[in-house]
Amino acid sequence: MKHLFAAFLLVASAALAQDQTSTPTPTQTNPQTQQQNQQQPTTPAQQPSTEQPAAQQPTTPQPETQPSTPQPSTAQPPAVEQTPAPQTATPQTVAPTETPKPATPPPSIATTNALQHFNGPTLSEVYCAGFVTKEEIHPIARVIDDSNAPEQVRSYDRSYIYLSGSEVQEGKEYLLLRHTHDPNHTQSFPGQLGMLSRLGEMYQDLGRAKVVAIRKKVGVAVVESGCSETLPGDIAVPFQERPRPEFRQTHFEQFAVPNGKTMGRIVMGRDLDTLVGARRIVYLNVGEAQGVKPGDYFRALRDYGSIASSPTDSLPFMAPPYDPTQKNPPSSHFRGHADELPIRAVGEMMILSTTPHSSTALTTYAPETIHLGDTVEAIDSEPFPPPPAEPTSAALPPTISCSVNRSTIQVGESANITCNGVAEEGHTLTYAYQASAGQIVPRDSRATLTPNAPGPITVTAMATDDRNLSAQTTVNVDVQSAPVSPTGTLTPAMLNELTFKPTSARVDNRAKAMLDDDALRLQRDANATLIIEGYTNPSESDALALQRAENAKAYLTQSKGIDPSRIQTRAAEAKTGAKVVVVLVPAGTPPQQ
Repeated sequence: MKHLFAAFLLVASAALAQDQTSTPTPTQTNPQTQQQNQQQPTTPAQQPSTEQPAAQQPTTPQPETQPSTPQPSTAQPPAVEQTPAPQTATPQTVAPTETPKPATPPPSIATTNALQHFNGPTLSEVYCAGFVTKEEIHPIARVIDDSNAPEQVRSYDRSYIYLSGSEVQEGKEYLLLRHTHDPNHTQSFPGQLGMLSRLGEMYQDLGRAKVVAIRKKVGVAVVESGCSETLPGDIAVPFQERPRPEFRQTHFEQFAVPNGKTMGRIVMGRDLDTLVGARRIVYLNVGEAQGVKPGDYFRALRDYGSIASSPTDSLPFMAPPYDPTQKNPPSSHFRGHADELPIRAVGEMMILSTTPHSSTALTTYAPETIHLGDTVEAIDSEPFPPPPAEPTSAALPPTISCSVNRSTIQVGESANITCNGVAEEGHTLTYAYQASAGQIVPRDSRATLTPNAPGPITVTAMATDDRNLSAQTTVNVDVQSAPVSPTGTLTPAMLNELTFKPTSARVDNRAKAMLDDDALRLQRDANATLIIEGYTNPSESDALALQRAENAKAYLTQSKGIDPSRIQTRAAEAKTGAKVVVVLVPAGTPPQQ
């Protein structure tokens, strides 16, 4: 019985283990990190709103203005595949500790929308270039883990990492580096390994990180901009600005004569590249001791003797160099006359940074593949000529047009003149008026004409901008004598007509402007009075007519200080529209009904 029960337990345990193996155990991961694992690394410094223009072919004097998106040199590694292990008990879920978030700077408001193009290497090319140096690097800290360890040990842009070091300070920025070497120990050209050993050690730029908190003597840092993945054991050093020289103009000559300037060799390429194209990083065996500085230009040279001595590059010349149809084919071999052939230029490069005995360079022009071991020679360069100045168009004067509300008035009445001036964009206008007779009162783009005698009046309106450019136009007003009653007294005259919106008694700005003219008229003629008569549409109530007249009177008395006893209001019996008619009653006129 005991043996039967033991066999049953063994079968049950095997079934449980198989079920847990087929169903992966869920793990908690950072969704933001998972998304970033599928993205390319970004540049290790804040990118401007406009990316940098690409390098020019040296023979082209004008730099490009189209931005090019910098691409990191290292490909994004695949996410670490997690293999679930069989478990016999469900682990207890522990609430994750809230990870400190990096401080978000307040949004800044641009003072101008003008774009400034920088014609030089991108920030990614500058801060992801790496270097070779004999000087000892003293790390401030080392990377000990990713915040999602142990499920994830490779850290990318915007990931949180842990830094171990007694000198780590909160709020400080650090460059992340990796001390690298070539594990293959193979030479791309004779003497490469010895030459590289004399230059020092290779360091790969991984990006920039900022410490956002110190917890248990461990710095919590966020990778603000990454060049490549960060692994435990990588080092951190204080962040320092690097030079960022501008591209310059050179004159590429494929078969140039040696100029006798500083010469060296391409010892290694970033990411252990052996064949290099344009916009790639290479390391040279010349540096500050040879007078090399950031911004200097070198050209890559290749002589046929080096091709003949290379076991791989010389293979194509093993084939017969003649055609069967040739009657007397040449009997010479390539190796026999390789040293007699001219040296060929295969590209150009600009120095990004230097150490005492080495330089980091960016290839700016590569009509063909550049090889490790190619000779480099310093060449002259000059700034690109400034772009031609854009032709400036002649300043345009303003335009003006004017209209008058009543082209025919009587003596004692007023005419309102309204002007519309248009100035060139970015400029302001002022208005001035002049009348051939009568009195004119200006108010910005409006003016009121009050004649004092019958006859035609010409009003000239002028608009002048802040550059003293002007335009003018004229309007004509015909002034007639005021009608006289049979008794020899003056008769009332209509001044203007105010319009209202349907079912509304509100005095709008247009009506207020007309009432302002009426107030001026009453102020000049202290004995005159007004009759304000309200009207309605057939569909409106009768009370609305009087309300409109009262509102117009209220504006004159309360806003313009007119004596209420000088204004009479009434509602018209005719329903001819939503309006108010203002009538001027001269002194001595019989009472109006």
